[in-house]
Formats: sequence, structure tokens, C-alpha cells
Amino acid sequence: MAFETEAEKKPYKWVKNAIESSDPYKDYEKIWRLSIEFSGGGDFIQNLIYATTFSNFIASEWGSEVVWRNDGGKVLHRATDRVYETQYHNSVWWYHGPHHPETQKSVDTINKRHAYYAKTYPGVFSHTTDYTYVLCFTAISVHRLRLRLHLPGFTEKQKLAAHIFWKEMAQLFLVEVPHRPLEEWKPLPTHEDFPQDWDEMYRYCEDFENNHMAVTDKGHMIAEALFDQFADRFFPPALRPLGRSIPITLSLPQTLKAHRIQPTNPILARIIIFLVGTFMWIMETFFPDPKISYQETLQLQLADKNQKKQTRKLDSGFPATFASNHQGAAAFCPFSVSTKKSD
Repeated sequence: MAFETEAEKKPYKWVKNAIESSDPYKDYEKIWRLSIEFSGGGDFIQNLIYATTFSNFIASEWGSEVVWRNDGGKVLHRATDRVYETQYHNSVWWYHGPHHPETQKSVDTINKRHAYYAKTYPGVFSHTTDYTYVLCFTAISVHRLRLRLHLPGFTEKQKLAAHIFWKEMAQLFLVEVPHRPLEEWKPLPTHEDFPQDWDEMYRYCEDFENNHMAVTDKGHMIAEALFDQFADRFFPPALRPLGRSIPITLSLPQTLKAHRIQPTNPILARIIIFLVGTFMWIMETFFPDPKISYQETLQLQLADKNQKKQTRKLDSGFPATFASNHQGAAAFCPFSVSTKKSD
């Protein structure tokens, strides 16, 4: 493949120099791509980021309702497949940037999906603050995670590039006009309302997390499913409680409180932070920088029939595992967890 030929030309360590030699105002797409698509860690880290990220986006009555629905939705019945689907769309954006036709095609798919669910859940996609929070959170999430793991955060160039990248991405999303077709939805307002720099994005996220996260039963179940999916995918049964503790440890305290998830034991949390941070530091310090992007790696995985078979096997067994873990575990459980998907 063409990208394999290009990969052979890259030196052992090349990403940091490529970022620092770029202009964040002109090369913001390149800087974001290098910062995220070539960060390494593979499926383990990408799935971990998914679990600790998506749980922030459903901390509202309407957000949890449309994701969990009546039977758990994809987070229960197609758990790992949903991870791959989310990663695919995100990676298209990260790799190509907001002005590329592939990115615009991908976001158009998301807009159409929102319009489809809006027919059943009108008004859910009309909250501009939700869109802005997701975009800002995504811009700062890797920086936040690195600081949590006692690793260096983004440089000033990366911060500048991240803000410009996601402000441009924001213009692709459509905000619902309730009870109206997608053609009449409105673009997300960005020029006046979107945070004006990195620091404002950070403050926007902190304000949202401190003041606007809601406690919901379905939000609790979604968060449980996200953490269980990560553990179920990467850990044998005896170690799955430990596996759950990793994304819980790396989640925001406000998120855990909103979803009524018990924080990790402080001693275990320190051990997890040390081990995950050390793992990433060793990878970044002693191993070669990735030669191909995560987008290109993901394309190969999604074309792999064995990978698809393994994903289907994981997903087919996950509802029963989840039900075993959570059946009747709390009085506020919104329904009797079913292993069968409703129509």
C-alpha cells in the first residue's frame, strides 16, 4: 500500500519534530493529525479513551435516553462494534481534517443519524451546549488524560491547533429544529458562541462538568456498560474487576458522581495511574514513533474478516455478562437487564 511505502521513509523518532516545525495557524490539521493519529497505544488505549470520553456525553436526561433507549441500544448489544464505529468516524475527522470531503461525508452521516432518532426523540439534538461541550471536550481530552497520568500535556502549538481544528469542525454539525426535517436544521453557531481560545474551551468544559451534568438511571447503566465493555474485551474473567477500575480511575470525578459510579480505591488508583503512565512513557521514549496513522491501521482491521468475527463473538456474549454483573444490583436500576434486543 502507498502509506506503507511512505512509512518506510520516516525516522525512528519523527512526530515531535514534525509538530514543532509546523505553523499552528496554517498547519492546524497536520498538527492535530500528528498529535492524535500517531500517538500510539493501539486498540487498548483507544478503547480506554472511548470509555472515559463517551460517558461524559450522556450525562443528561435526553442524552442518556436516546443512547440507552428501552433495551440498552448499541452500548449493550453491539458494544465493541460501537467502539469501532465511533473510532472510525473520529479517526476520519482526525486524519483528514474539517475541510476534506471524507470528513464532511462522515459528519453528514452523523447528522442524518441524529435526524433519524429525532423522529422518536424530538428535541434531543436541539441543545447547542451539548454539541459545544463534546467538541471542546474532544479538543482537550488527550491533554487532560496525559496530565492525569503525569505525562507532559500539549505544547502551545498543539493547543492553538486544537482550538482552530475543532472550531472549524463545529461548523459541520447541524442542530435540530424540533419536528422539522434535517434540511431545516441549523448549523451550530460558532463565531460568537464557540470558545475563542484554548483556555476558554477548558473553562467551558469545567463549567459544564461542575454545573450541568445530570444524574439519570439510564446514564448510570450506559457508564456501567462502557466500563464493562473495556474490561470484557481486554481482561480474562478473573481480572475484569481490575479492568473496570482503569477507565473508572481515569474518569472525571464529576462524571462518576453523575453516573453514581463508585470511585476506585485511592491506593489502587495510584497504582493504575503509575502503571498506565509508565507504559505510555516507555512507549513514547524507547519505541519508534508509529509509521502509519491509526486511521490506516483501523482500515486494515475493519477489512479483516477474523477481526469482524472476533468482534461479533465479543458482542454476542456481552449482554449476558453485563446482566450477570448488574441484575438487581441497585434499587434505581431502570429495568430488568435483558440479554435479548428488543425490536
